[in-house]
Amino acid sequence: MDRVPVSVVIPAYNEAMRLPGSLPPLISVMHRIPGAEVIVVDDGSTDGTAAIAEELLADLPGGRVLRLPWNSGKGAAVRMGVSAAHGESIAFLDADGASDVNDLPLLLAALEHAEVALGSRRVGAGAVRSSGRRVGSWAFNQITRSLTSLDVADTQCGFKAFRGPEAKLLFSLARSSGFGFDVEVLSIARSIGYRIAEVPVRWAEIPGGTFRVTRHTPAMLVDVMRARRYLNRSAPGLVVTRPTVQSPAAAAAPVRPGDGASPAAQVRVPPSAVSVPAPAEPVTAGPPPAVLTAAVGGVEKPLRLPADLGGVTPLPRKAV
Repeated sequence: MDRVPVSVVIPAYNEAMRLPGSLPPLISVMHRIPGAEVIVVDDGSTDGTAAIAEELLADLPGGRVLRLPWNSGKGAAVRMGVSAAHGESIAFLDADGASDVNDLPLLLAALEHAEVALGSRRVGAGAVRSSGRRVGSWAFNQITRSLTSLDVADTQCGFKAFRGPEAKLLFSLARSSGFGFDVEVLSIARSIGYRIAEVPVRWAEIPGGTFRVTRHTPAMLVDVMRARRYLNRSAPGLVVTRPTVQSPAAAAAPVRPGDGASPAAQVRVPPSAVSVPAPAEPVTAGPPPAVLTAAVGGVEKPLRLPADLGGVTPLPRKAV
């Protein structure tokens, strides 16, 4: 199959009740991106999730459903979807509809200057969460920072985007299969020297999820400990090669002087390729600046980018 501009992966476990509310808004956005694909990965559901997803995606040419034979974990489902994706940019999004899909263009635009773009509920004030979830998220993030030195504000937001080849490399190296897989993926990205942008996104807690604190938190902490192997060193035995991508979207985004990377490394979807109307009730104050860091000479250099990510020459990549 030929490359497509954007792939969105949706991991779904027993989401038959929530997909009818969460998938249609995403499908509406994807219809405005010619050739875009949506991949729902049914993680061994027992409630007919796959059948519901197939019905909802029937009118989207790039829509398809993949199935895992048994419940293998969110990380395994996302990894399967990324492996099957054909996008120049690859994003993943939780199936519950908590994230506002109208923020997808913001993540794609951030990939102009970074290999990884994270939706963040802690940068900005666009998240609506219960106090318990907010405290739990803060505590997990503090533990993650102390154990891995991964200095991002929100590792667990289920709304992330990557340049396509970089996504495939990261998920091929990652081994975590549960809810804590994000930490390992981001730790690998940092060890390679990929730039990570944090983008404020709107997020509203949706009840009825499958995450259980007492059941899943211990496994997430194991994932954090696994991620420590990438602390202060490059991924072991890693040789990074990035294929040249020839497509209208990639050709439309010229390599900027001083980008520190060859044309083959530039896998982008220009903002002009995404035509999504502004939400009916935009945030009047606008999102705060995104946080971008780059590893240069083994030292993390923070950058503050304006909300439109324009006018900044990115730092060179770390040599690998």
